[in-house]
Amino acid sequence: MPALPLFRDRYAAGEVLGGALCAADRRRDLLVLALPRSGVPVARAVANVLNAPLDVIVARKLGVPGLPEVALGAIAEDCRGIVEDSVRWYIGVPRRVVARIAERERAEIDRRVSLYRSGRALPDVRGKTVVLVDDGLASGATLRAAVRSLSARHPKAVIAAVPVASPSHADDVRATVDDLVTLATPEPFNMVSSWYGDFSPVSDADVLRLLRRRPVPVEHGTGGNASEGSDKCVVAIPVDGAGEGQAIVGDLELPNVSHGARTAVDPAELRGLVILAHGGGSSRRSYRNRYLAGRLRMAGWATLRIDLLFEDERTVDDETGALRFDVELIGRRLQAATQWAVRERIAGADRIVLFGASTGAAAAVTTAARESALVAGVVSRGGRVDLAGEALHEVRAPMLMVVGGADLETLQRNRDATRQLSCPTRVVVVPGASHTFEEPGALGAVGEHVVRWLDGVGSPKPRRWNQLAALARRGTWR
Repeated sequence: MPALPLFRDRYAAGEVLGGALCAADRRRDLLVLALPRSGVPVARAVANVLNAPLDVIVARKLGVPGLPEVALGAIAEDCRGIVEDSVRWYIGVPRRVVARIAERERAEIDRRVSLYRSGRALPDVRGKTVVLVDDGLASGATLRAAVRSLSARHPKAVIAAVPVASPSHADDVRATVDDLVTLATPEPFNMVSSWYGDFSPVSDADVLRLLRRRPVPVEHGTGGNASEGSDKCVVAIPVDGAGEGQAIVGDLELPNVSHGARTAVDPAELRGLVILAHGGGSSRRSYRNRYLAGRLRMAGWATLRIDLLFEDERTVDDETGALRFDVELIGRRLQAATQWAVRERIAGADRIVLFGASTGAAAAVTTAARESALVAGVVSRGGRVDLAGEALHEVRAPMLMVVGGADLETLQRNRDATRQLSCPTRVVVVPGASHTFEEPGALGAVGEHVVRWLDGVGSPKPRRWNQLAALARRGTWR
């Protein structure tokens, strides 16, 4: 059952939170600091109840590539360190990648400091009791980053205050502050938004109004998480012979954020387009597929994540597991998607790399064999490339196979398949990983192997669009 909201909206939650703080602490040397943007409406109400001054301290979540809503850490103004979350370790995101994400987010921190405080330094907190307010505590990373920044300024005490907190992460924050005040710690926690009736986005103009500062005429900045760094659209790819309303559905994303500021994507700067294909047993929206696509975008690739089975087919396949092994079916659909990307001149489609997992890897092999003029490379993750059969002999594009060290059957099948391939081929083993790469660090290792391999393959000159389009239009079906 969905969670029932605990609070009407952020301001109402702040009024209750302010009452709890007032009952617990009657000290008068209080300063309320909000984490913008979403913490400001809560903090405004808290400051009103406590009759205390209100200001902001800017901290930013570092979102996981491809999963911007999930924090792998956080940073705060006036503090160069990064507070890491266990998610970074579990996925295996390299620290150099985290540093790149932090660099982008620091640009957004600078923008917000300039806008919300006109570039002024943080208020003097020496000898004061600081009440640090946000609208909720999920991972707690941004709160802990803000506390680290405040600690260097020698406050008398720091009290973290949130209306709702995740029980599994509340202790992490409690260990870094003098006190943590929260109204609810529901289990399961889900998301902060689950506990509010109205969780509308908070704008820059809202922040300035609540701080009682001069409004700005135009909304500034990204309004989102700069670490994601992409423009996204959902596409429907037509398939010959499909029923009315049926199409291959995909998520097309282009890297277009540079140091936290949105810029128009320059197709000439794209490395190419990676099509991540999923035949069944998973979907394009799984956290593994989203992370790998996000990591590829950080490396300069456009990504297209597609499900090769239609929605009704996925329902059947979830029960029987049969359709995912129909390599002829899913191979033809990936071929259709590859041709579509070229016909529509999708950014990066002058250099296409096919990335298949499990039976999707077999579909990638058959498509690479049929469309050798359109496909520049093939990547397999735990892939059943052996199911491609005779198509293995016809692949000309270089191929990377990433296999888990504990997935012995798939590893042997991949090694056997290399004897049928005449294209440049590399097999990489991730030690200790299973077929799904869910072990700590395994998924991150896959991403780094793929990025390095693509760097090594090189970037040949893009082919002319009219030549590619002619090849895509011919619609060769075997």
